[in-house]
Amino acid sequence: MRKYRLFWLILFGLVSMAMLNAQQAGNQALVIEFIDGNNFSYTDATGIVYTYPNGVMEGDTIPVGATVNTGLRTSAELRIAPNGTLIKLAASTAFQVQAIATQDRNTNTFALVAGKVRAVAARGSSYDILTSTTVCGVRGTDFTMAYEEGTKALLMVKKGIVEFGERGADGIINPVMVNAGQFSEFFSSFAPQEFTQELFDQEYGDMDIPVERLPVEEELAEEVSEEPEEEAEEVKEEAVEEVAETTEAAPASGVTGAAIAATPAATGTESEAEAEAETPKAPAANSAIVTWLQEVLGMEIGAITIGDQVWSKAVIQPTFQIGKLKTALYLPIIYSSNLFDPDDWYKPSGNSEWSFGTDIGWKDNTVAALLDATRDLALKIRYLEYGNQQFDPFFFKVGNVNSFTIGHGLIMRNYANDSDFPATRHLGFNLGLDMQKWGFEILTNDLTQPEIIGGRLYGRPVAGSKIAFGVSAVTDLFPAKALDSEEAGTTAEDFGNPLFAGVGLDLDIPIVASPVFGIKLFGDIAGMLPYIRNDYTLPGQDLRAKGFGLDMLWYENQLRNWGAAAGFLGNILFVNYRLEYRYFTGAFRPAFFDAGYERRRMETVQQYAAYLADPASIAQSPNVMGIYGEGGASLLKDKLSFTFGYFWPFDITADVDSIVGTEDYFKAQLVVLKGLVPVVDISGSIIYERRNFIPTLLNKEGGSPSLFDENTTFGGELVMPIPTAPFLSLAIMVSTTLAREENGEIMQLDGKPVMQPLITLETRLRF
Repeated sequence: MRKYRLFWLILFGLVSMAMLNAQQAGNQALVIEFIDGNNFSYTDATGIVYTYPNGVMEGDTIPVGATVNTGLRTSAELRIAPNGTLIKLAASTAFQVQAIATQDRNTNTFALVAGKVRAVAARGSSYDILTSTTVCGVRGTDFTMAYEEGTKALLMVKKGIVEFGERGADGIINPVMVNAGQFSEFFSSFAPQEFTQELFDQEYGDMDIPVERLPVEEELAEEVSEEPEEEAEEVKEEAVEEVAETTEAAPASGVTGAAIAATPAATGTESEAEAEAETPKAPAANSAIVTWLQEVLGMEIGAITIGDQVWSKAVIQPTFQIGKLKTALYLPIIYSSNLFDPDDWYKPSGNSEWSFGTDIGWKDNTVAALLDATRDLALKIRYLEYGNQQFDPFFFKVGNVNSFTIGHGLIMRNYANDSDFPATRHLGFNLGLDMQKWGFEILTNDLTQPEIIGGRLYGRPVAGSKIAFGVSAVTDLFPAKALDSEEAGTTAEDFGNPLFAGVGLDLDIPIVASPVFGIKLFGDIAGMLPYIRNDYTLPGQDLRAKGFGLDMLWYENQLRNWGAAAGFLGNILFVNYRLEYRYFTGAFRPAFFDAGYERRRMETVQQYAAYLADPASIAQSPNVMGIYGEGGASLLKDKLSFTFGYFWPFDITADVDSIVGTEDYFKAQLVVLKGLVPVVDISGSIIYERRNFIPTLLNKEGGSPSLFDENTTFGGELVMPIPTAPFLSLAIMVSTTLAREENGEIMQLDGKPVMQPLITLETRLRF
């Protein structure tokens, strides 16, 4: 088992190195390293606003021409890749990207419109920071610059030597040298002065950067108290020469403000040594390997209830992130009583996931063994993601994915292939590409055993417009597979072994995109067309012949079994909203493939089989319309977030009270992150989604109502850190899942799947 874990780590390391080398060989980029708060946005050169966290995320690249804005309680760290220079933006700062270094031009240019920045330059870096009246040329230093138009231009240097002067039309004039431990205020006393601890705390107090995120040279500098005297003198001489050259080249007139130009750091000089003695020191950094291990390695040890049996588990879950690329592995041993006995390990869906084909036999059946090994390896991928489906021109998801959506969601919205994780695991796949004038999305629930596949193709025919027209299709190849049960005595052929194909058209009209207010209009129409693979006969019905069920869509000169939705979605400040009108007939339901679809497959197959056996019965099914509303928000620096949604339907041919006989839908989600709850610092989440919510509460059918049957998707988690052990925490997770036989078959009762609780208690170890 160790060799397979090592294999994955080595493989990932090689891929990461290759990506980093490729990046370093090309042009530089400004990347969002870290955001502290929820009021962060940038406006690109065309005027489109991208807002955190929905429109922009950590790891995104900020394009040239963009203006970055931080709110009243939000700061951010930006890194120039690949050289490592770090720029921190204080709260209430506006910062513009004017130019990014290329192979032909080795200078990055930024503009500080207002606010404060701290620049920690990597050795050999080159960039300029401008304001309307100042310029800061950086060649390796650590300083802060606070700027307010006409009232403040304060430079404070922690490391290095900075040239600070007036800015003329063609350059810097009347420069002064500001050494480490000094400051200069252009609109007050321009002469450099030693800063006090109080002033240092005032300017650097809100600009702290963890040592592990500093450029490599700066991390090492924190551990080095002094350099060889000869080397320090050489650095000092180079700095003085560069300052002299810059001064000679400066013009003698045309003063419009102040300017700054930083020279290579002269660490080790006498002036710096005195200043460093008064400057607060950051703690020594961990080694690169230790830091890497702390970031990526995680382990879970505990118990999990699957079916009627309690299992023990030991799971290693390495996680990695490079920019927008995120991945996590899932390396579990779930066992009954003996950790070291493979025969005692849990087998998801009857598969021995650590056999890698050996249980089949590589010599006797090489092809089958290879397929089994591929599937076993695939099960070790928890997820692999790149980009954001809503905002990035390219994205993909691989693994156990909790949300697949096609278009605006009339056919598929928030479908999840991980609803029964870890009892059942899949290698889902979702990929999208936006080429501006056209684009597409494709998906499948499992690459190793695909059952649900789909896609969307869209275009923007109007030049310069974001209006898009799309066509979508999602197919369930084997919806009746769940009805194959020796115990229940049923097979898929008893219901025609159908194939479900949902096909739809959509229209997308973006109106406003802004951090304050955003709105997008949309409209969708779709229908469901089944295909019957074999003839079948239901009790009391005539034979239904195989073939396409066209009479499900068109019967007696009338369109049946279809649905439509239209509405708008967007944001008001930090609140996201969605409001839409829905109409549907027959067996069609909005968001046909949703989070609970896997649990309703049996019921859906039986319903369609009955309709196909008697197409006239569709006329007796309700024509339903209603309003779906959804809203959510992230508060307290995203440490608290929630979402609520409800669909209130009614039969347009009956009175309003008929809501009890139609399918309503309710959704609630709450997430609490670490740092919100004082003292105990607990965190957790809970999600509940259900169709037939109000009818079940009213219990019109009598009996004992159940809010956790096959119409429900439920999951919750509570995590509590152990105070005396900073790397340990206790977690309890509760959810509902499909009950399965040992061979992986779904347990049935009266033609419906049996649901059971899934309870996990575990100790989490994060290095």
